[in-house]
Amino acid sequence: MKKIIYSLLILATLASCDTLDLKPLDKLSEDDTWTDPALVQLYVNANYNAILHGYEDDVFAAASDESYDLHNHGNMFVLQKGEVSADNISMLSGRVNYWSLGFRQIRNMNVFFSKIEQTPVDGDAKGAMVGEMKFLRAFVFANLIWRYGGVPLITKVYELNEDYTLSRDSYADCVEFIVKELDEAIALLPAKQSGAGLGRASADACRALKSRVLLYAASKLNNPSNDRAKWQRAADAAGELLGAYALHPDYQELFLEANDEIIWARYFTQSTATDYNWKNGRNGDDGGNYQGPTQNLVNAYEMKATGLRPYTAQPGGTLVVNPQSGYDQSDPYSGRDPRFYATILHDESMWMGRQTETFKGGLDSPESKIQPWNASLTGYALKKFLNEDIPPTGNTERPTNPWIYFRYAEILLNYAEAQFELGNEDIAREYLNLVRSRLSVKMPPVTDSGEKLRARIHNERMVELAFEEHRFFDVRRWMIAQETENADLLKMTIVKQTGGKKAYTVSVLSAERDFRTQHYRLPIPRAEIEKSLNSLEQNPDY
Repeated sequence: MKKIIYSLLILATLASCDTLDLKPLDKLSEDDTWTDPALVQLYVNANYNAILHGYEDDVFAAASDESYDLHNHGNMFVLQKGEVSADNISMLSGRVNYWSLGFRQIRNMNVFFSKIEQTPVDGDAKGAMVGEMKFLRAFVFANLIWRYGGVPLITKVYELNEDYTLSRDSYADCVEFIVKELDEAIALLPAKQSGAGLGRASADACRALKSRVLLYAASKLNNPSNDRAKWQRAADAAGELLGAYALHPDYQELFLEANDEIIWARYFTQSTATDYNWKNGRNGDDGGNYQGPTQNLVNAYEMKATGLRPYTAQPGGTLVVNPQSGYDQSDPYSGRDPRFYATILHDESMWMGRQTETFKGGLDSPESKIQPWNASLTGYALKKFLNEDIPPTGNTERPTNPWIYFRYAEILLNYAEAQFELGNEDIAREYLNLVRSRLSVKMPPVTDSGEKLRARIHNERMVELAFEEHRFFDVRRWMIAQETENADLLKMTIVKQTGGKKAYTVSVLSAERDFRTQHYRLPIPRAEIEKSLNSLEQNPDY
């Protein structure tokens, strides 16, 4: 009781003294933020920084069939084994379990929209900020609907005592909201950003996001009636960017520097650098080797001479060597798609001045004398995104290569897919082959039609966009995840025989995979359902 009286006396004293400035001295007040244009800009910048990138939490590959994460970072085994539920989804990385994080980001963006008109920011700068924040909010909403389906379209700031009983808007309504936000942002932003603006939202970044949103909306999961008008919108959206960018000639270098293929990316400096080289460096170099590319992914890379995959699937999923492909089981890494060599380190790959040794007992194998607990169990290590000049540890320089959210090759593949689904196979082949004709790639042109052409489009995305966080969503929107996510994860075992010859055996690494119909959408965390007083409807079968 004495403490309460003492506190009241202090409040009374402060209230009676008009010479005291009651603003906190250890932090900026809300009033400070919205009355100073420089602080408003910092607020916008903070919202960029809150957008996650793949270098900080590279879990999506391990949540699909691209890689096997030895250490189960982000608890991806919960997904792989089909054990995800409304109760345990909170165990998963925020990259996948995005509900709480996404809506926290949206609230911060809504605060901006509630304040910006009253700020002293001049008209042009204010318009640019509004355009950027509309893009960022659309990006967050898009990531929410890709995971959960329709979500509440919250565009206001809720206060503590307001009614939180919200219902979910439909997927279609969410798409229309996102497209409207992006169209409004396009009118406020430059087509491209450069110089000091590099990494900020542009009109073309908005167009790229709109292309992906409308492609997903037209796909089988979200368009079960196969409404052609949705495919036409997807084609038109991708078409807006055709010719505006160019394919970088070197596929490997594409991910290591700013270039003309990038539409929107997160850029880094030494002060904001990532630890990706350590995370995915070979264990023989003291790297963490987080992502072990699977044999499933390796099998997707075609033979350079024929343009055919090395294996064909038989009924039941059994793989047999395709004799027309030119693949040699005793020499499995010879003559493959050049993107294979730019993406994956295989046994005998040269890297950092030595050969990769994933054969049994090799320096980069589970039997290595160097960090064997970090060795890949698949027989492969990741190469894509890694800078060969920066070792995983013991170096003062850290990697600063950009994380690419949108690039031109994706737009070409989006356009090819939409045109195929519209029945325009000639156009689909043209743009599919444009991606394959990159100077450093030059794969044979695709001539297939019908279902075979669809399969080639799907496979091209798996190869071209590997580890760029597309595969997880692609197999779901195509509704083929019950095939791809239930297939065994495969590895390559290599035994070095007397005389140095090696024997190669493809075998099962993990058969503990269980993808069911309900898994096409993630469950909303039960805690979020309860916060809404059960007004939020859970996804089916959770």
